[in-house]
Amino acid sequence: MSYLAEVLSSAEKMELEQINTKCPELAAAVDVCKSNVLTYLENVYVRFRERPKQNKILANKLSQLQEETTSLINTVEEVTKKDLHKAETEMKSHLDSLERINITLTVVGSLSRIHEALIEIRELQDSHLYLQCMQKMKETNNVINSVPADERLPVLDQLSLAINTEKSSLLNKLSNMFKDNVILKPMENKSVIKIKNENDAMKQALSALYAYKTSVAPLDNVTRFLWNYVFVPVVDCTTEIKTNVENNFATMEIITVDPNKKSSYAEVFANIKTVLSFLLDNFNISLAEDLSTLTYIGRDIRDNLSELLIKHCLQDTIPSTAEGLQKYKVVIDATEDLEKALVASKIFAEDTTSILEYANNIDILFINKKCKDYLILAQNLMKKDLHDLVEVGVDETNSLEIATGFPRCSVSRNVVELLNLLEKILSEAVSSSEVCAGRLFCTVKNICQIYGKFVPEHHKKLLQTIPQQIAVFYNNCMYISRKLSDWNDSHLRKLPSLLNIGPRSFNDEGRQLREMASEMFADYVDGQIKQIEEIMRDANLQRQTLEQLDGSTEKCLRQCLRQQELLKTVWQRVLPYSMYNKTVGVILNSLCNHAVDAIVKCDDISSEAAEHLVELFKMVQTRGPKLFTDPKEVSLFVGSWYRLSELVFVLSTSLVDINDRWADGKGPLALQFKPEELKQLVRALFQNTERRAALLAKIHD
Repeated sequence: MSYLAEVLSSAEKMELEQINTKCPELAAAVDVCKSNVLTYLENVYVRFRERPKQNKILANKLSQLQEETTSLINTVEEVTKKDLHKAETEMKSHLDSLERINITLTVVGSLSRIHEALIEIRELQDSHLYLQCMQKMKETNNVINSVPADERLPVLDQLSLAINTEKSSLLNKLSNMFKDNVILKPMENKSVIKIKNENDAMKQALSALYAYKTSVAPLDNVTRFLWNYVFVPVVDCTTEIKTNVENNFATMEIITVDPNKKSSYAEVFANIKTVLSFLLDNFNISLAEDLSTLTYIGRDIRDNLSELLIKHCLQDTIPSTAEGLQKYKVVIDATEDLEKALVASKIFAEDTTSILEYANNIDILFINKKCKDYLILAQNLMKKDLHDLVEVGVDETNSLEIATGFPRCSVSRNVVELLNLLEKILSEAVSSSEVCAGRLFCTVKNICQIYGKFVPEHHKKLLQTIPQQIAVFYNNCMYISRKLSDWNDSHLRKLPSLLNIGPRSFNDEGRQLREMASEMFADYVDGQIKQIEEIMRDANLQRQTLEQLDGSTEKCLRQCLRQQELLKTVWQRVLPYSMYNKTVGVILNSLCNHAVDAIVKCDDISSEAAEHLVELFKMVQTRGPKLFTDPKEVSLFVGSWYRLSELVFVLSTSLVDINDRWADGKGPLALQFKPEELKQLVRALFQNTERRAALLAKIHD
């Protein structure tokens, strides 16, 4: 072996011996240091027996041991790199041991640093350096959380508890400090906010609270106070704001003068500017980079405040006249000025819904407001009584005339007023811009559609129970429909061509009103017919044998006639000539049909019963025609009128007269009765004789 090889071999042996000796010594020293640190910390935080002065000695010892450990680890790694195969297993064991030593030193070092941090935290609190104190607490919590779960020693819980105790104490102190410097007094009619002037401690407190948590509870309380007791009352009520400085406190009072009345927009804007000025002068405190207390407050309320100003203030300023529209620039300028103040104070951000943009859309807002006002006015007209009547239309000379104009009838006065309003809106549309003309045209259509839905519901009870009301409503709808048809020609052609409004654009609304009115009126008439049928069931005419009429028969017939006479009283002056007569004819026809059909089905009618029936039916023949505008036209509207007359004839005549009136199927009787019906009557009225048999033989198709 060469001399050089011997020297190298000797050096390697010395390094190995040094490592073998140093590792156990270092492990023992670390154990002693760990024990000393734990004993010291337990005495300080568990038994409270020692003052925290010895920590610096222990900290220096820890630092020395960490340096020795690092040096030894480097030596082991160097030896390992020299590829000493003989010592490979021994080196790996030493390296593992050193890693465990290093972990122990790191944990013990963390305990020492936490203890040092606690001392520093208390010193910072005593020096009123709250922001640095809070930052130190957060750093210390990170150190605690960095200790691996399997290395956590019992004393660490005591240190963590001590940190939390300090934190709770600091938060409570900061909160109380804020309350001492910012005083909020919400009251029913007067709210007060007081802020202490030139207070660096409060600024420190707020910065520390924000550093601890981005949601600052005291600031959240201020935000709620400003919203509920400042901004909302200022916009929604008549308020007065007073500011002054007293006893080193800046004070703002918000006095509610009238909770049920709003201030003018100018007063609202002025009051809000006063509030902003007060906050800028006294509460614009930096919390962090690019974040102030006002930015923090604005972040929570800016969108709601923008909506509040738009819906509860600016909406009220929208004019409803052209003159008001021309003067609206004053409002726009005031709105722009307010928005600038809100942005400058950081209550509003650049992306907050713009109140100025809303005000600048005045042309759209104006026409929307106007159309809304028209809808409200129209609906108020619809609520008026239906029975306040006026006459409209032209006279019909007779029922067969084909009317060219709207037939004379009575409509509600409010419908005339409503149509005047609609015509005014259409005239305005003709002379307006395209946007306004389109909205006004749609408003007319909307009002007509609303009429067909709103009036039947609003006047529902009266329409169901009072015959005059349903007749008036029928006329109203027909009259509106007719006017819409007229306006197709007179107004729609004059609207701006770019709107592409067809010349028959009101047809749908007119048709819907006609169909609805006709259906409702027909339902009411059906109800009257059903009442007649129910009454006549009690007349007891539907029997096989009529020996003698019940007393109820005459009573029921009189009741049915009386019912129709009452309808005449309320309908004749309301409905058009032809509509009235047709409707009364339908109802009277149902009564005649019921009576005739019941008698025709009888198998046996005594002469006494026949005489009584003749008297009753003649009462119908006398009173029935009087229901009509022209009694002579009764047969035009009552399809079974001649049938009733022929029945009266049969009930009161002889077989010979019946034969003559049948006239081999060519006489008046043949027009009203089928052969089988007449045969049934003859059998019921006359005894079985040769004459009867001869007549029955002649009655056939």
